Amino acid sequence: MPPTPNGPRVAAQDDLYTVLLICATALLLIGTIFIAVRSSMLFDTAFPVAG
Repeated sequence: MPPTPNGPRVAAQDDLYTVLLICATALLLIGTIFIAVRSSMLFDTAFPVAG
């Protein structure tokens, strides 16, 4: 790549995968919170006793 007046030009990062990773992490966090809230509504605790 030719240099620019501000210095050498750097290849762009692959932002698509970063955005997908952020979306997947946010969805996982929202799902975990949703399950904890529903569990506390149904069982009066976030982690019901097994058995």
